[in-house]
Amino acid sequence: MSFTPDSRPDVFISRDYLFYGCVAIFLINNTLINTLTKLFPKVSGTALPIPNQQLWLEHRDQLNEIFRNWFYSLMAAVNTVMALSLYVLGRLNTQLGATQLSGHQWLLPVCTAIILIVIISLPIRLAMKPAAEE
Repeated sequence: MSFTPDSRPDVFISRDYLFYGCVAIFLINNTLINTLTKLFPKVSGTALPIPNQQLWLEHRDQLNEIFRNWFYSLMAAVNTVMALSLYVLGRLNTQLGATQLSGHQWLLPVCTAIILIVIISLPIRLAMKPAAEE
């Protein structure tokens, strides 16, 4: 990346390239996670490195439901991070003539928090015992 002497960028990505790149990321993310969601119930329970493994194997339907919901949460988190990034990029484009490009420092901590919350939620839930069957 290069900048002019007055600290403005002089190299840009075309909007078409950016749009199709983001669409590709959305499609790949959704396709991969949907595939993992469908394949998870076929994985042998003994191959899963989870706490309370034997207890969870006795409640495999609940385990499958927890992982299905977690995969969908992960998909939503990645899509949200992409959408927020595109929003900030659009806002930066409107500020391009301004001398100070600011007001977007929240993006990295918010996106990091979204991803971390989703990733950490699975081990926390698996550390708990399965719900009692009614």
